[in-house]
Amino acid sequence: MAQRDNVISPGIELGQRIKILRKTAGLTQQQVADALGVSRPAIAFWETGREGSVRKHIPKLAALLHVEPEVFLTGYVHEDIDLIVSPDERDMVSLYRMLDASRKVSAQKWMERQARTAQLEN
Repeated sequence: MAQRDNVISPGIELGQRIKILRKTAGLTQQQVADALGVSRPAIAFWETGREGSVRKHIPKLAALLHVEPEVFLTGYVHEDIDLIVSPDERDMVSLYRMLDASRKVSAQKWMERQARTAQLEN
């Protein structure tokens, strides 16, 4: 699994979830590709953590695999945690929750890039 300073890429986690859910459903990459109207290499691309066009297919993928779209992002349908946050962190969480599943993936990737850039600058 690709890690950098103990941070796992959201794209890699998403890819792992897609692969696990696909296999649990007993589907091949080709069957998923056919159902979504994409190529089999596109599915392989997503499952290896490269986002590609997966964002726009999350709702259809969720329906095909009989899960909520949120499962692709969190691994859970809903997750409650106790956490003390600053007002700006609370605002970020509120904004994040307004996003649909595909935009959450983009937001996670953007935050990961920002954190990586900040680490390199320090």
